[in-house]
Amino acid sequence: MIPKSKRIEPLFQRLPSILAYPAASSMLWMIAALCALRLLAHLPSLLGLAFEVIFWVMGFKLAVEALVNTAHGRLEPLGHSDLAATDGEAVQQLMLQLLVSLSITAVALWVGVVPALVTMGFAVLLMPAAIIMLAIDRSLPGALNPLAWGALIGRLGARYFGAVVVLAALVVVSAVAQALFARLLPADMGTLPGGFVALYALVAGYHLMGYLIYENHVALGLDLAPAVPRATLANPMEDEAVARADALTQDGDHAAAADLLQQMFRGRGASDPVHDRYRQCVIAAGDTPRLVKHAREYISSLLATGKDKRALAVATETLAHDPSFRHELPDDVARLVAQAARTGQAQLAVSLAHDFERRFPGSERTPEVVLAVAPLMAERLGQEQAAHDRLLACTRQHPGHPLEPALREAQATAQRLLDISRRAGA
Repeated sequence: MIPKSKRIEPLFQRLPSILAYPAASSMLWMIAALCALRLLAHLPSLLGLAFEVIFWVMGFKLAVEALVNTAHGRLEPLGHSDLAATDGEAVQQLMLQLLVSLSITAVALWVGVVPALVTMGFAVLLMPAAIIMLAIDRSLPGALNPLAWGALIGRLGARYFGAVVVLAALVVVSAVAQALFARLLPADMGTLPGGFVALYALVAGYHLMGYLIYENHVALGLDLAPAVPRATLANPMEDEAVARADALTQDGDHAAAADLLQQMFRGRGASDPVHDRYRQCVIAAGDTPRLVKHAREYISSLLATGKDKRALAVATETLAHDPSFRHELPDDVARLVAQAARTGQAQLAVSLAHDFERRFPGSERTPEVVLAVAPLMAERLGQEQAAHDRLLACTRQHPGHPLEPALREAQATAQRLLDISRRAGA
C-alpha cells in the first residue's frame, strides 16, 4: 500500500518530469537501439515487414512496462534488466491500436470523411481509457467494453480529460515531426529520427497514463500493494534463497548458508551471483574441498556460456585457497591459459599450463597451450631453457600440426634468449 504520509503530486505539476521520462539514459539507449533495428525494415519482401513488426512490438513492450511500473508508484525510468512485460501484452496493445485505426479507415471508405473525423474524435477521447483497461485487466474484449470506459472516466472526471489533451498533443507533435523528417531527409533517412520521436512519444504517453492511475488509485478502487515485483537476481526464488542464506551467515552458520544455496544449483541451475555467493559462504566456512569441487563444475559452466574472464577469476580464487588445484578438462584448461595469456597474467598462465602434456597426453590442444605459455616463460619469467625444451618436445610430438611453424619460430626465439642469458652469465 502507498504510505498515507507520501504525498502524490498532481499530474500537471509533475508533467515536465513525465515528458522527460524517456530521456533518461537507461531509456534512451533502448529507444535508439530499436530505431536502429527499424532500419532493417527497408529490407525487401516479408523480411522487412518482420523487422517493422518487431520494432513496434518491442516499442509497445517498453510502453506497457512504463505504464504498469508507474501505476504501481515506481516512477524512476526503467532499464533493460527491468523489463517484465510479455510480448503478449505488447501485441495486445498493438492490436488495440490497429483495430481503432482500421475502424476509422473503414468509416472513411464506406461512410465518408466527416463521419471518419467524428470517429477519430471519439477515438482520441476514449482510447486512453481502453489502453488503461487493457493494461490493468490484460483482456482485449474487456478493453473494448464501452461500459468499462464510462466507469473509468466517471471516476477520474476532469483529470481524465486533461490527460487526453496532453496525449493528443503528443500524438500531433509526433505525427508532424515524422512527416517533416520524411519530407526533408533524403531517401529513407527519415525513418531513424521519425522512429525515435514516435517511440519517445509512445513511452511518454503510456507513462502519463500510468501516473494518472497512480495519482487516482483510491478513486479507481485499486490496491497498489504489492508493487510490480522485480527480482534482484534471476528470479524471486533466488532472491529468497540468498536472503535466507544471508540471515544464516549473520548468525555465523556459513556451512548451512552454503547448503541452502547449493540446492538452487539443481534442476535449471542458478545464476552467477548465486554461485558467487555460495563460494563466499564456502570460503567463510573454511571448506576448501567443497570450494574446489564447485570450481571444477562452475568453470566448465562459465566457459560453456562464453564467460572466459569470469571462469579465469574463479580459477584464480580457487588457486589462492588451494595451490594444488587443477582443472580436469583439457579444453577448459586451454581456454583458461589463453585467457590468462591474453590479459598479461604470465605467471597464472604458466601455472595453469603446468604439466599439461603429462596430464593430457595426446591432447590436440597441447600445441596451442605450449605456444601460449612458452614465450611467456622465456621472455618474462626467465625460464628460457624450460621454454625451449617444452617447445622442442611439442614440435617432435606433433609433427605436421598447423601450429608447427609458429612452434619452431618460438623455439628459435627461446634459443636466442637462452644464448644471451648464457653469455651474460659467463
